[in-house]
Amino acid sequence: MAKIIVDAQAARAIGKGAMIVFKKGVVRVEGTIKPGDIVEVYTRGGKFLGKGFANPNSNIMVRIVTKDKDVEINKDLFKERIKKANEYRKKVLKYTNVYRMVYGEADYLPGLIVDRFNDIASLQISSAGMERFKLDVAEAIMEVEPEIETVFEKNTGRSRRREGLPEIERVLLGKEKYRTIIEEGKAKFIVDMRGQKTGFFLDQRENRLALEKWINPGDRVLDVFTYTGGFAIHAAIAGADEVIAIDKSPRAIETAKENAKLNGVEDKIKFIVGSAFEEMEKLQKKGEKFDVVILDPPAFVQHEKDLKPGMRAYFNVNFAGLNLVKDGGIFVTCSCSQHVDLQMFKDMIIAAGAKAGKFLKMLEPYRTQAPDHPILMASKDTEYLKCLFLYVENMR
Repeated sequence: MAKIIVDAQAARAIGKGAMIVFKKGVVRVEGTIKPGDIVEVYTRGGKFLGKGFANPNSNIMVRIVTKDKDVEINKDLFKERIKKANEYRKKVLKYTNVYRMVYGEADYLPGLIVDRFNDIASLQISSAGMERFKLDVAEAIMEVEPEIETVFEKNTGRSRRREGLPEIERVLLGKEKYRTIIEEGKAKFIVDMRGQKTGFFLDQRENRLALEKWINPGDRVLDVFTYTGGFAIHAAIAGADEVIAIDKSPRAIETAKENAKLNGVEDKIKFIVGSAFEEMEKLQKKGEKFDVVILDPPAFVQHEKDLKPGMRAYFNVNFAGLNLVKDGGIFVTCSCSQHVDLQMFKDMIIAAGAKAGKFLKMLEPYRTQAPDHPILMASKDTEYLKCLFLYVENMR
């Protein structure tokens, strides 16, 4: 088995609980490694730190799976970890049949994400090593949760391409099933495995539910980057009189329309297919104002090198959104970029508010991802979602 020797900084991080070894922390490689090989990680002094999946072609050189030299990386280990992760969601967090079942290194399964939607599990793999074991993982999921009848392989996106893996969307194991209906508070949503990500953005669940208490009967609401209508439908259910929901994806908007009809609020919501920036500019030129504006954009910062243009994009979209909020209105703004920390995000909002001539007051403490996307204290990468609920007043 090949060995990876890491520097002192990487060794300290692993000692504190980190499970990712970046290429910059590697001192040398002893032996030959191919993408997906299992390797052992050591300090310069020869101390064993862990073993896991390697990929010499990726910026993430090693994803550590175990820190016990005697533990075998196989189906039994995956099943044990999946069972433990699932019990945490059900016994501690009290989720029942819709939740993120596995969240990568936060559940000690780096490179693996599993979302459960009733009897369908959506599996997403972002490491060449885990790819080798995906059928074992699918079998383990169904053994841990016998109610799951379908494991859908949702293996698409940048993370796959970075690892040199093919993009695949298919039923990996079980019944040929793609759609189901889930419940979120009083709302219902269609989940289609052939949509974006793993089928539905579960990480915003608690934030969508929190929105309802800030909606007053008769409110006008703007939901930008609506995807399949999550925030928009919760606003309509909570009593908003008129909701405008914007997304650039025609397919997502079609599902959003189905969701609106499913919840009996189709007459309250106007869906627009279009660019967020262009549509907000049109609304501003018309002099439109809203009681509540919600921004839930995609990750504008995918890599550290994208930080400057990405933060500019966040600033521009938030500046546009703030100009559409009434004096005394509410502004909900989010970022799912893990490279943008909370202080950077808050500084950007403060600057956008100042330019827009707005005072901003926090309505709630800083919100983040749902607890079934656990934040591992030793791993900064597991904390990515930031969500602020703000009260907006005009500067005079």
